[in-house]
Amino acid sequence: MEYRNIPRKVICISSIDWFPIPTRKQQVMSRLPKDYDVLYIEPPITLISPLKDRGMTFKLTEFLKGTKKVKENITVYCPPPILPFGNMYPWINRLNQWWQSLFIKRVMKENNMNNPLIWTYMPNSLELVKRLEYQALIYDCVDEHSEYKGFIRKEALLEMEKALAESCDLVFVTAEGLYESKRGYNPHTYCIPNGVNFELFNAVDQEHTAIAEEIEHLQKPIIGFVGVIQEWIDLKLIHRIAKENPDGTVLMVGPVGAGIDVEPLKSLPNVCFVGGKKPEELPHYIKAFDVCINPFRKSNLTKNVSPLKFYEYLATGKPIVTVDMPAVQSFGDCVMISKDEDEFLENIGQALRQDNDGLKQKRIEKGRESSWDKKVVEILQIIDERLGGKKHGK
Repeated sequence: MEYRNIPRKVICISSIDWFPIPTRKQQVMSRLPKDYDVLYIEPPITLISPLKDRGMTFKLTEFLKGTKKVKENITVYCPPPILPFGNMYPWINRLNQWWQSLFIKRVMKENNMNNPLIWTYMPNSLELVKRLEYQALIYDCVDEHSEYKGFIRKEALLEMEKALAESCDLVFVTAEGLYESKRGYNPHTYCIPNGVNFELFNAVDQEHTAIAEEIEHLQKPIIGFVGVIQEWIDLKLIHRIAKENPDGTVLMVGPVGAGIDVEPLKSLPNVCFVGGKKPEELPHYIKAFDVCINPFRKSNLTKNVSPLKFYEYLATGKPIVTVDMPAVQSFGDCVMISKDEDEFLENIGQALRQDNDGLKQKRIEKGRESSWDKKVVEILQIIDERLGGKKHGK
């Protein structure tokens, strides 16, 4: 399909590095037409980030390595470190964005990124964008960023985000709660929830997919989780799941975030952590799951989340038990939605006993409908129509 009104050069200002965890940013950029040139800007760390997470130390000098090709049409660049507290004090953010612009403009010139479409995921990036020459501007809002913990002043970040959204040609959001809070900033706001690499995760349902060797010995039933283990994951609930299912195993697949204490879980004999895995390895772990769990803590952050793992679980066909959150409510005919901890535990038991092929096929079909391929076509059609109207003064 040809999109006549979309610039063939795209700069993605991302909130996450290209490697190792694929999220909406990489999934969307990877599915743009192959004749589009993409410059993917990774988020710089602050000068004090390594004090919290030593794993970030390598990014202090990453900018010295220049750009790297990750796909034929996708080039990645990480700007130099910036000052801390930019999400608390607008004057620091302005200084940080100016500093980044000096390096990004040079990289744009080196890669012939003239008059691009800028596609930003960073709510504080308007001060950067204003220093770049571009043809169109999109803000893709994937979280209520002001609700994150850390060095954030909510009012300041919301003002930065509002100014950005008002300046955009289009705003995309991933959840209805975000749509309600952002649509007042820009009349061209659309809700496109997250999706799934359907072919990858549906491989769980294929006979040829083997269970990963390192977990073949685990005691059944296996209650499984996939994803980064961060403060929004309800570790207290997972602890209770393990305690109340002593004859089974709670399998945690994913890296542990900086500052997250999982020692109480690791002390339990039936909880197994296997760390982060490459995307292509995940089906071999989920294959062993008897139930997939989505144990988010309830908060202003998580009520506006479109959880990637939920759509990945759907594509596998495996039974799913989830906390009650707006993003999952339309799937109540094939997943177990839990109002509280007690119901979550009850639903695990029910999913283990009563799941059937009809429910499995319904989950797979909903996963297929949520494929990233379909999501990106929908997004591109909206962009093409909007920018076409802009050209004709509509």
